[in-house]
Amino acid sequence: MSIMATKKKPIVTFPKNLLEPLRSYLLGEKKRLILTKKRLVKDDPFRNGTRENNDSAIDDEVDEQLDHDQVLAEKREASRLLINIKKTLARIKIGEYGICENCKRMIDTDRLAVNATAALCVECEKKKEKNKKK
Repeated sequence: MSIMATKKKPIVTFPKNLLEPLRSYLLGEKKRLILTKKRLVKDDPFRNGTRENNDSAIDDEVDEQLDHDQVLAEKREASRLLINIKKTLARIKIGEYGICENCKRMIDTDRLAVNATAALCVECEKKKEKNKKK
């Protein structure tokens, strides 16, 4: 890790040789998620041209609704992950990967090993979650 001096305090950055494999992995995940979202659109029974709005059996309609809800949930999660990946790739590009977006301190490397897209340190994440519950 290298240290960049700023007026406030030094910022620790990861060396490029450590970030490049992470960047490659995130780009692969981004591509996978984009393909997943496209597949989900095709799998959505409400977007399927064969779906009929007639007096079909109630269990068929319930099954379609459940499948539709499942597709929506999966698309929402894929979109959330895509946003986090894009934000992480941007932080890598500008040299701010591993720095907490809130307090600007270094995010613990164990946290980053578990969640490479973590944008907040543990303390700031706890504060955020506590505020959500209020």
